[in-house]
Amino acid sequence: MQEEIENKVIDWIIKGAGGRLIIFKPENLSDGADLIVAQKGGYEPEKNKDPQKSVIVKAQVFGHSSNKEAKEIRVSVNGQAKISDSGVFIKDINIDNFKIADNFYIMFVFLNTFKHDIDEFLCFLPLKEFIKNADKTQNGNILKFESFLSPDKKDKYSKFLINKKDLSKFLLNIISKA
Repeated sequence: MQEEIENKVIDWIIKGAGGRLIIFKPENLSDGADLIVAQKGGYEPEKNKDPQKSVIVKAQVFGHSSNKEAKEIRVSVNGQAKISDSGVFIKDINIDNFKIADNFYIMFVFLNTFKHDIDEFLCFLPLKEFIKNADKTQNGNILKFESFLSPDKKDKYSKFLINKKDLSKFLLNIISKA
């Protein structure tokens, strides 16, 4: 089920990205990320361009340096099958499984098993914000996430809800500010 949820998330990111984002699953899962999202380069391969135009485009897009570090974010996808419309998403997260970094985000999403798609709203927040907001359990390294994942029912994670149709735009905005 986890792979199906990740694939549906990828589908929604691609659907709204207009070819501006690339999404892939990391080879090494040691930092806890399930997906890596990066912005595609703003130029075409050299063989498809006039050399003079290529230099101008690089100067406009990349400034003085032709080597620009790729901006990317790492995402841990936490999914759950939605059993009823009034369902609450509850999950314990071991933060020892993650490399805490500024570009690391955590996502919580319901899978609607009848539609074989993710629900309209998902929770997407920086890992540092999750650590700050999550309820502590008796084991200090395990934090509890609990939310309706619905804009109709307010909780401490409501401000992190995103409509799946806006996910690509949201990710592009985060990556462009990175």
